[in-house]
Amino acid sequence: MGLKICSLFSGSTGNCTYVSDGGTELLIDAGVALGKIERALKVLGSDCGRVSVLVTHRHSDHVSGLAALGKKYPAVKIYAHERVAAEIGNLFASQTAVIPFGDSDFYVGGITVSPIRLSHDVFCVGFGLSSGGKKVSYMTDTGYLPEWAFSAAQDSDIVFLESNHSPELLRANAHYSYPLKRRILSERGHLSNEACAEAVVRLARAGVRHFILGHLSRENNYPELAYSVTEEALAAAGLVGVGLEVAQADRLGGLMEVV
Repeated sequence: MGLKICSLFSGSTGNCTYVSDGGTELLIDAGVALGKIERALKVLGSDCGRVSVLVTHRHSDHVSGLAALGKKYPAVKIYAHERVAAEIGNLFASQTAVIPFGDSDFYVGGITVSPIRLSHDVFCVGFGLSSGGKKVSYMTDTGYLPEWAFSAAQDSDIVFLESNHSPELLRANAHYSYPLKRRILSERGHLSNEACAEAVVRLARAGVRHFILGHLSRENNYPELAYSVTEEALAAAGLVGVGLEVAQADRLGGLMEVV
């Protein structure tokens, strides 16, 4: 059995991604309204009662739907790193337990979950998810990709990677304060299109054959730009046959499967 991944919602307004090995079903984050998640899962032939949730970090665009999900589906299993599990748990009624994990691999059903420490302004992790000899990696909300993140993801079949902003659009954005711009551009902020492209080239050279670009800023990026920056970097590096998609903020992406 292979692995399937589908971006349900991805962007600065909310994030939720579906991963399944055909038996175990996971959501990475639940940062949009519960009704949107329910409708998206219905399209995929699933529902919230069948999934477990992996939490990357506490920012609202990743957890805003968790409280409603836990209230309506109290049996759902929610996993968060031990450094933030108590804080995540405060979102829920007492009957919804948050299961803490550390830095080591753990298992959710048939999927091996490998936490990947990232660099954000709050504690944040990505995930490597493996089953049946196949692997997808998910890494967003990081100002840069540490060496251990490259090492963790380089054996993936699919990598979901942040392509958050254009530095030029961000600097020109009159609605963003200077401190906010400085935070986003810092090593504890978000990956720019150019930084994402560099990471994609490096991972493609290591053998990764497909990428999903996600977590695009609503004001400081747009899908065509994120795609073109990475596509041009791959072409300049002479890398052909590398699949590239952009996850959308307000609708499902394609259901991708590695078998």
